[in-house]
Amino acid sequence: MNKFEITHYNSYDRGRTFINKNILVLTPLAQFPAVKTKFDSDMATFETAILKQAVAIGMDAANKVIIKNILGTTVIKHVHRGWIQALLLGETKMAMSLNFPLSYITTASDKLAESRATDLKAFLDANKGTLTEIKAANITEMEDVIAKYSAALTLPETDIKERKTEGTDVIAQSIVTLEQDKLMISRLIRAELPSLAAGWDNETRIGQPKGMRHTSIRVHYTDADTGVPLKGVVTTVSNGDKSFVCKSTSRGWSRFYSLDSDNWTMTSEQKTFETDTKTNIGVDDEHKATFEIKLQKKSVIVDGGGSTPAPTGYGNGYGTMYNSVNLEPIANGLVFLDKVADPIETDDDGSWGNDHIPADCKTIRGTADGYANYFKNISITPDDDNEIDLPMDPVDDGPTPPDA
Repeated sequence: MNKFEITHYNSYDRGRTFINKNILVLTPLAQFPAVKTKFDSDMATFETAILKQAVAIGMDAANKVIIKNILGTTVIKHVHRGWIQALLLGETKMAMSLNFPLSYITTASDKLAESRATDLKAFLDANKGTLTEIKAANITEMEDVIAKYSAALTLPETDIKERKTEGTDVIAQSIVTLEQDKLMISRLIRAELPSLAAGWDNETRIGQPKGMRHTSIRVHYTDADTGVPLKGVVTTVSNGDKSFVCKSTSRGWSRFYSLDSDNWTMTSEQKTFETDTKTNIGVDDEHKATFEIKLQKKSVIVDGGGSTPAPTGYGNGYGTMYNSVNLEPIANGLVFLDKVADPIETDDDGSWGNDHIPADCKTIRGTADGYANYFKNISITPDDDNEIDLPMDPVDDGPTPPDA
């Protein structure tokens, strides 16, 4: 996708979000349901064309964000429908298995996003007898978008004619059609709900939304060894529902403007440097978060005169902390992972988990009252489950049992 197509897609996607936020006041308007149905159908055509056009080779960060957003939006809308019905039916455990935000897919690595979408689709399919809101057509829709997403990541750049017919030409026509849809919605809002008109215009403007912009987060990247600014670092910020991406400038700066008041997570990635993650970044209109991040070069393992890059990506880690003598689980212990900023507290059954462990994480450490510290060298397999238990040696007799 070129810049023209990307800015138009982002405009329509923001419009879709605006509609969803105001759906209760828009739905009663006599002509709105028909207009929204057409808009949704045309967006589906546009997104299908984007997926057909996309290829992994040379695909930049902006395209990947859009493609992953299409995957996440399609799957999570059905996940949320299933979650609501599960809660209404009193199926608490089932609801917990569906309680995921859009960012669960959109902020995951490429293959992990595909894996998560596939797992959620499979769960809905397996439980559609209970979740009657989930129809066979919904499962087919998710399967189709997952297949297209997978192809977009792996498809070789070969059949140019097919991609032009099914992708580029349809994208151009979709933009023309969606511009007309946008105009219909705009005129309907102006006629029936003029108080929403300014908000609609602001969100659907091509390019950045209008209004006074304020800097919410700014980051300066340098090489930890040389101190030189780093260009092209891909910075992703997410609050669980929304994600934004930008690349650092030639002077090493990335800036995010007018973010919602919330706690944000920021991930900084560059293929030759270690990934950096910052969590719990508080943002509101009164505060600007500034970071000076010195990225470390990825280490290499030299073997037989050659060099192998350090592993990259993320894996899912989980396990149990338990007493090595009586095998009882240990609650409220702390699990520390190399490259992960915050420790993980074990649950009542001693379990711990983290689905975003850097592949170059090499050590795990456990602490708990009444037990000697535990340390182990580990290896994380990217885009996969990694089970790591922590057997803790009690100090003397260990902690006094609660019922003693």
